[in-house]
Amino acid sequence: MNRAAVAIFLALVCSGCPKRLDFGPRGRITQPEDLFRLTREAQDVTATLQGDGKLRVESPQGTGTVSVFLAASRPGLLRVEMFDFFNRPIAVLVTDGQRFGLLQFQENKFYQGPATPQNLSRFLPLALPSEELVSVMLGRVPFIPAERMTLGVDEKEALYVLTLVRGDVSQVLHIHPRYLRVVRSEVQGARTYALEYGRFEPQGDAVFPHQVTLRAASADTSLGLRYTDVTLNQAPDLTLFDLSAPEGVPVVEVDEGGQALPPVALPPAAPGS
Repeated sequence: MNRAAVAIFLALVCSGCPKRLDFGPRGRITQPEDLFRLTREAQDVTATLQGDGKLRVESPQGTGTVSVFLAASRPGLLRVEMFDFFNRPIAVLVTDGQRFGLLQFQENKFYQGPATPQNLSRFLPLALPSEELVSVMLGRVPFIPAERMTLGVDEKEALYVLTLVRGDVSQVLHIHPRYLRVVRSEVQGARTYALEYGRFEPQGDAVFPHQVTLRAASADTSLGLRYTDVTLNQAPDLTLFDLSAPEGVPVVEVDEGGQALPPVALPPAAPGS
C-alpha cells in the first residue's frame, strides 16, 4: 500500500474515532451540581455586547440572510438594526424590556408599545420576551429550575451531558469540558426552543460563542446569528436604547397583543391661539 493510500485509510479510520476529551486544568468534574454552578458562572461573565453580524432566518414565511448591528445589555436592553444585501436599512428594533420601538423603513412607520413577545415578533418571527432575546445574544442559556440533576459524558462528541429534571420536563445540556459553556440545550416535555452555540473564542476574561442557532420546532422556525465583530462588557452607550420616534415618521401605538390603538385626539386649540 503506497503512502497516499495509507493516508486515506488512516483518515477514514480516524473520522470515526471519538474526539479527545480535554477537561482543562480543573480536571474532570464528577458532581452535577458543581458542573451546573461553574457553567452558570461562566456564561454570566458577559453582561453587555456591541457589534456586527449576519442573521439567517428560516421560517414558513421565507428564508433569508441580513446584516445586523446589535447592542445588548442585561437584563433587557436591546437594539438590533437590519440591513439588506446593499447595506440599505430595513428595520431598527429598540427595547428597554418594558417598552419597544420598531422603525420599519419600507412602511415608513414607527411602532411602539409594551415590549410583549407578540410585539417583538413583528421584528423576529418568534414570540420571545426581551430578556430572553438579550440572554440568547449574550451567549446565555435559560435553565429550568431543576429538582434533580444527572451528569454523564458523551465520549463521541467529547462533551459533558448534564440533565436537569423538574417533574415531566427535562433539559439536556451538552457542555464543553474545558470552557464549561453550553454547546447545545434541548428541553423535553415543554413547548420551547433549542439552542446551539459554536465558534468559542477567548475574548477578554471570557470565552464567548461567536455563533448561535435558535430552533423552535413548534413554529418550524430557526434563527442563526454569526458575529463578525463584537465587543464585550464595555459600558453601554445608553443613547442606542432611546425609544423616541424619528422626527417626521408616523407613529403607530399598539397594545400588548400588537393591535393598533386609535390615535389620541388632541384638545382643541384655545380661541385666539
